Amino acid sequence: MLVYLHQYRESDADETVGGATSDADEESYFGERLDATEDQEWKSVDYGDRTVLRRALTFEDVTAVSVPRDVEAPDGGLPGVTVQLRKDGDEEYVDDAVVVEVTDENP
Repeated sequence: MLVYLHQYRESDADETVGGATSDADEESYFGERLDATEDQEWKSVDYGDRTVLRRALTFEDVTAVSVPRDVEAPDGGLPGVTVQLRKDGDEEYVDDAVVVEVTDENP
């Protein structure tokens, strides 16, 4: 399956919006290097009365998508939930994500 997500994070006052994040920055923020085709550009979007950052992530060859119950509940500060993706027997988690579309190329 092809999975398209939007991932959110808090806007940093000193951060330049629209710039690509480096692998080191991504690892320090998420704890790992995400295995996805990424837009890499965090864009400012309005969420309620504040501005947050959003980027698009696309995962290919995913076998299952779920929202696990055994992860911490979202704090309500950002849109989205933790999404679990299974691919080739491995599990990957994407925090503060909203599933936009899931397409099965071989239904």
